[in-house]
Order: sequence, then C-alpha cells, then structure tokens
Amino acid sequence: VFAVGNPGGTEFFGSFTGGMVSAINRPVSSEIGYSMESIQHDAAINPGNSGGALVNLYGQVVGINSQKIVAASYEGMGFAIPIVSAKVIVDSLIKHGYIPNRPKLGVTYLPVSANQVYSIIVQSKGYPGGSIYIESISADSDLVNTKARTGDIIIAANGKKLDSSGVLLELIEKGKVGDTITLRLCRVGSNYQTTEFDVKVKLVEDKGGTVEKATQPEDTTTTDPFEFFRNPWGN
Repeated sequence: VFAVGNPGGTEFFGSFTGGMVSAINRPVSSEIGYSMESIQHDAAINPGNSGGALVNLYGQVVGINSQKIVAASYEGMGFAIPIVSAKVIVDSLIKHGYIPNRPKLGVTYLPVSANQVYSIIVQSKGYPGGSIYIESISADSDLVNTKARTGDIIIAANGKKLDSSGVLLELIEKGKVGDTITLRLCRVGSNYQTTEFDVKVKLVEDKGGTVEKATQPEDTTTTDPFEFFRNPWGN
C-alpha cells in the first residue's frame, strides 16, 4: 500500500510512501478513549498525513490514514480507517452536508487531569479517574433544559463510573437520537465542597458545523476551575 499526504504541511505537499499491511481489522484506541477497527500498515505517515489516502497497487483507495503510534520503542505503526467505513460517511456528507441520525450530547469537555484543582478534588473524593468536566454546553443540547452547568464534573453515565472517558463516548456512539441517558454530576462549590446529583438528558442530532454556546444564569456558588491559576495567592 501507499500513503499520500502532506507531512509537516505544504512544504512536503504530496509526499508518497509505501509499506505493507499487517492487519485489516486491528482494534486501536484513540486519544479520547474509544476504539475503532483499523488497517495497520508501515508506510511512513507523519502529522499532516491524517486524512490522506491509503491506496493499493491498482490505485484504489483502501483507507484513510488517521494515526500512528509515537514512542521510542515503536517504529512503523500506522493506522488507517477502512474505506468501507469512510465511504458511508463521505456519501452522507455529499448528500446531506452532515451525517444524519448521529447522536451527540452537545458539550465540549476536558479530562479532570487537565485542571489541577479538579484533579485534586477527584482524587481526594475517590471519583473515577476518567471523569470529565463540562467546558461548554451548546445551545442545541438537551442539557440546557436541566440544572447542569459548565464546570460540572461527569462522574458516571447510566450507572457506569467513568473509569475512562470512553464509557460515555461509547454510550453516545451506540445510542440513537432521542435516547435518554442519566448522568451523575458533581458540582464543586465556592468552598470546594462537592454536591452530587443526577440529570436525565436526551441525545440530540449532530448536524456538524459550529453551534452557539448556551447562555446560562450566573452561578455564584460554583468554583471557577481556573481561578487558582489566574490568582494563586487569592489577592
């Protein structure tokens, strides 16, 4: 197989590398916690190759290069999305401009490990390590109709603890638009005390593109997770 892409940007536009296929259905975990069946090959790919074609000896596109393992002890471990999976998405984009009936929760989030204060709170309270905090809520999310707020921490979904963020991602991926899921949330108060509560939320259709953030009433009882970094001495 051959990989075509722009490693490093336009400076190396149209680079062409070759390699061998080791597996056509290798399960690979992504950086954000979910796994997908991939073509494993050793054609050299680098940042900028993602989204480029993986072609066979006949010039047929067999996959879309997506990622590689980067570590001192690994070499030539590249992965591509099989074209049979990618084509379904491409055809829908051409026809509709988005992927119909694809569910979403309608939030942006970060792992609690990305924030020192939240990371300490999660560890001290014994919350699961894969817990995530809500960075923003989109205007089309059903969470707008609940008491959830930005800054709340999601610690469980449908009764399953978030030992990894993949627990929630898999639940959404396997769900359907209109399905209701129950989220266990934790809110950090102004005195760093925590309150747990459940919210029921419906999955909404992901039509792609940019969606405005929801306007929420100011909550003076919630800790600003970035307050410590802006003013670590409190004065």
